[in-house]
Amino acid sequence: MKPLAGERALSNRAHLSVVGDDSVGSAEEDRVELVGVDDEFVATYKFHFPRLVRALELSGASRSTAEDLAQEAFARTFGRWRRVRRGSNPAGYVYRVAFRLARRPSLSTSHLVDDRSSGDVAAEATLNAGVNAALDAMPLGRRKCAVLCLVVGISTKDAAHTLRIAESTVRKQLERARADLRVALKDRE
Repeated sequence: MKPLAGERALSNRAHLSVVGDDSVGSAEEDRVELVGVDDEFVATYKFHFPRLVRALELSGASRSTAEDLAQEAFARTFGRWRRVRRGSNPAGYVYRVAFRLARRPSLSTSHLVDDRSSGDVAAEATLNAGVNAALDAMPLGRRKCAVLCLVVGISTKDAAHTLRIAESTVRKQLERARADLRVALKDRE
């Protein structure tokens, strides 16, 4: 299988070195370190990867597809990191790459899955079912705006830039999405 462009960039710029305890019978696990990787990139990855996966899931991708898209987006970003990190919103760049990748017909799916759990499973399941049903019922453009702004928490300006639409369109879609959510969640009560 041919590696994706981002994977090649990642493997060309950084190499893995395994650092472990050489003593016999050590229970300590080996530690994997990325040599040549910027600490700022690692921090961005650790903070935004789970959020990006969740945003992609809520916009219609299955869990595995969302993880693949997020990994590919970070790999492609890594290849351009020296330029991207100087920009005004490096994390926004990753989101934009991921959502562009998600637009490809072969990668998009319509499954919404949530692997999280909390103490009140029944209440959370009911709420998730209502939110997921409301998101499923929304047109794709409205759903993407809702996920980016209401779930991920990015500004309407950044969402507009990511989705390549006017900021006023994002605001209008959010207004409609909020109304859809109010109706869907009110019906669940």
